[in-house]
Amino acid sequence: MDNLPQLPGGAIAIVVVNNAPIALFLDGDNAPITAGNFADLVERRFYDGISFHRVVREPNPFVVQAGDPQSTIPGFPPSQLGSGGFIDPATGQQRFIPLEILPQGAETPVIGQTFDQAGITVPPALRNVRGSIAMARVQSDPNSASSQFFINLSNNTFLDGDFATFGGVVGGLEVVDQIQQGDRIQAARIVSGVVPSRVSAAVTDVTDLNNFYNVLNFASLPLGFALFTEADDNLTITPEFRAGAPVGAVLLGGNDVAAGSAENDIIYSNQGNDTISGGAGSDLLRAGRDDDLINGGDGSDILHGNKGNDTVNGDGGNDFLRGGQDNDMLIGGEGNDYLLGDFGEDLLIGGPGADAFIVRPATAVGAPDRVADLNPAEGDRLILAGEIAPTDLAYVPIGADTVVQQISTGAQLVVVTGVPGDVVQSATTIVSSLDLGVAIA
Repeated sequence: MDNLPQLPGGAIAIVVVNNAPIALFLDGDNAPITAGNFADLVERRFYDGISFHRVVREPNPFVVQAGDPQSTIPGFPPSQLGSGGFIDPATGQQRFIPLEILPQGAETPVIGQTFDQAGITVPPALRNVRGSIAMARVQSDPNSASSQFFINLSNNTFLDGDFATFGGVVGGLEVVDQIQQGDRIQAARIVSGVVPSRVSAAVTDVTDLNNFYNVLNFASLPLGFALFTEADDNLTITPEFRAGAPVGAVLLGGNDVAAGSAENDIIYSNQGNDTISGGAGSDLLRAGRDDDLINGGDGSDILHGNKGNDTVNGDGGNDFLRGGQDNDMLIGGEGNDYLLGDFGEDLLIGGPGADAFIVRPATAVGAPDRVADLNPAEGDRLILAGEIAPTDLAYVPIGADTVVQQISTGAQLVVVTGVPGDVVQSATTIVSSLDLGVAIA
């Protein structure tokens, strides 16, 4: 079981069916293996496009069931669905998980046995009640669950002790009640919680990494943005606006001004010199062309300048700032921030806190980025994201500054202001260009 994904604590997954969201709470405290298996499959985007192949409402509401990958095969007979499961690409074999059910009052779950087989007479901690989610399996084999799951449409407690419940619907139960056989999952994303498979050498704080990816996952849901005009728009995110635009706002042409709310806001701009400000939530603010000003606010935000000479200010919170193309100024502000200059000649200012300055050698074309305040005593790091050997780096003093140079190409990767070469070298970490943290924004 050690090789199976497990979920620490709780997580929220949003499943979109018929253009409407269903929010599922995944209970890793009471069912770490079962919830971890589901969360891992969601994170792999395994469920995208899979259909609900079994819907039982007569003579009484019972379950809706999905998770057979064969349902994505064009022309596959619906009558033959129900036997497929997740094939782990690492092994080429179908992944199965053991039956895992925690008895009420117990500290550890019963693994691999039904309650009858284990002689358990108390109810489980997680019961098969209306809205609960459980793993489907072969009746004769308690350890045959793979990827298929069902949502209970009514209180089906006669399934307790035989089928592993691992959470339940916390929003959108009315959407579940409308599911018909053949309806497909348009998207499923983890939007809250810690997923153990998310690992980064650049963004080493697990909470930060998961917060960033949870925001990105929410932004990727096919739930709709509000589109604005080509004129100069002025937008303030209100509860009424959020109700009509479940994901966020897209500003088009013009010099726009947008202000976020206390919730997690997603605002994209396009052409024009725009000013975008977040609020107290964890926001995703992405500029477009031209010269933009982006202010993160108090939450832990993802801020992306994109094209143009942009000023990107994290303000409070632990923020991820990305310059994009052209010559940008990135200011971390309060908190432990991650600053990635990307293309162009960028100025990176971390501010207070333990900041990570990320440089990609692949984008070091022309004048290098400049780091203004690397302070290892505060926990600051210089991160080089690329397939480069430590022996291929030189730390060249130029006055009081240090230029980090790739020896084999002669490229100047970054200038660190006012810090000796040996200190810069000791603060430097090399990570893969495919590192999960480098892909943020």
